[in-house]
This record gives sequence, C-alpha cells and structure tokens, in this order.
Amino acid sequence: MRVTRKYLIWTIIITVLTIAINAYIIMHSCLDATASGGASKGVVDILENIINTITPNTITESNYDAFTSFVRKAFGHFGLFVVSGLFTSLATYLWCNPIKGSKYWMLIAISLEFGLLMGIITETIQLNVPGRSGEFTDILIDFSGYLLGFLIIFLIIFLIIKKHNKKHQTATD
Repeated sequence: MRVTRKYLIWTIIITVLTIAINAYIIMHSCLDATASGGASKGVVDILENIINTITPNTITESNYDAFTSFVRKAFGHFGLFVVSGLFTSLATYLWCNPIKGSKYWMLIAISLEFGLLMGIITETIQLNVPGRSGEFTDILIDFSGYLLGFLIIFLIIFLIIKKHNKKHQTATD
C-alpha cells in the first residue's frame, strides 16, 4: 500500500487522540478519592436531573449511592474504555496497515493486549492512591468497554475491506 500524505495526516491525528484519551484515563486513575468523586459528581448530577425530569423521584436518597456507583462504572470505566478501544484499535490498524505482510491477527493481538494492559495499569495505580482501590471487577469492566470499541472498529474495517474487495472483484470480472 502506498502511503499518501492524507493517510499519514489522519494516522497522526488519530494517534494524538489515542494518546490523549489514554493519558486522560491514566491521569484520572491517579486522582485521590475526593478529586475522583468530584469529577464523577458533575456527570451524576446531570444524569440525575435528566432522569428525574423524565420520571420524577426515580433517583432518591435511598438509591443515590447505587446510582452514583453505576454511573462511575458505566461512564468512568466502561465508557472511557470504549473510546480508548475505538481510537487505539484504529491507530493500530492505521500504523500497521501499510506494512507489507502484516497480518490482521497481529493487529488484533496488539490492540487487545494494550486494552487489557491499560485496565491492569489503571487499577494497579489506584491501589496506591488514597481512598481508591484497584478492583479486579473494574479491570473486567474496563476491558469489556475496550473490547466493544475494538469490535466496532474492526467490524467497520472488515465491512470496508469486504466492500472494496467486492468492488475490485466486480471490476476485474
């Protein structure tokens, strides 16, 4: 594959965004419990207001802690790792795609290993942060989010390649 200037620019942009999202995830895993809770509180308050506007008294004092925990897990772990999976998988594909003989299994292995390693790193960091705890279940939630982002990107890539091959096959027939 001949690498064009446009391809290289997009590869660099995606790589910078990949580095930024993963740095953001690592940075937030370094926050102590008070700072982390403060960062989550804004999202929790917005969602609480939306839900209680649509269905009054859904989120109450009795279920507020469970709701807060759910939001932290859904957005702070799963959601951020979906974004990481999307960008990291796309960056891995863009950097490795022009290499002659690169195999898709290699791209898959690199990307998935990175996602698992990020989950392990962020939870290990939290073991050493006041008021935080690294949890195995959070690694599973992180990696599940990453895996979803990965699957979305590779499904899109697969469909594009399939369409391109079908178009190329039709043109040569």
